[in-house]
Amino acid sequence: MSVRHVRPSAPPVISHVLILWGVIGAAAAVAVVVHRRRSPEEAPEYQSVLSFVGAAYGLLLGLLVVFAVGHYNDVRHEAQMEATSLVAVFDTVDVYPPETSDHIQHDLVCYMRSIADDDWPSMQRGSQLESPRALTLGDRFRGDLRALPTDGPAQTSAYGRAATLVTDADQSRQRLLFLTAPEIPTALWVVIYVGAFLVFLLLAVHYAARKERLLLVLGAVAVLMTVVVAVLGMLDQPFGIGVRVHPDQMRQAVPCS
Repeated sequence: MSVRHVRPSAPPVISHVLILWGVIGAAAAVAVVVHRRRSPEEAPEYQSVLSFVGAAYGLLLGLLVVFAVGHYNDVRHEAQMEATSLVAVFDTVDVYPPETSDHIQHDLVCYMRSIADDDWPSMQRGSQLESPRALTLGDRFRGDLRALPTDGPAQTSAYGRAATLVTDADQSRQRLLFLTAPEIPTALWVVIYVGAFLVFLLLAVHYAARKERLLLVLGAVAVLMTVVVAVLGMLDQPFGIGVRVHPDQMRQAVPCS
């Protein structure tokens, strides 16, 4: 049986930047056409429109950056919470005799390593599902946990605490899988591109008669827009390139065994 190789697509952040450059190029072309069709004695004023569009666009980008930073921080927080909860489970089951605790701690370490080695690369590829290996090891670990004895107050308390911690870790895992998807909808990206087109077009037309400032202004705006769009794209994809969140907390939390 032949294996089909799927050619990987460009990372979303690169796609967003390329689209932005295309929009900027289109705006520059339209500005050239408008400037050539305008008579020399014609002196239109775009200052009011440019001020309104620029302020609205800047406010939109600022709010989106704040939103994207929150999305990125949520991913880091949930990764830390998951690792902390699973380490607490490892410590909690120490109350049981070694013949009981060693087995469940071994399965827990295997599960934690699978999260870092299997689940995380899967999320970096955009999957919102647990990897088969992590799912299997997680089910085995939870089965071990449910089979723990509850002889005496100490074991009963440890059992209840371990069950609560595992529930917390599972919730963090599901939130991380959910946060794999981008939070900025396509409609807002369209608004970003339309806004970039209008701002660049108005600036190009406004400074068309001042050649010495035109390239400086348009170059600065193009660079700023590129940086902001790239940052938005990276923060909106915390498992993608750029500001990628790595499973460092989980790797550091895995007990040495």
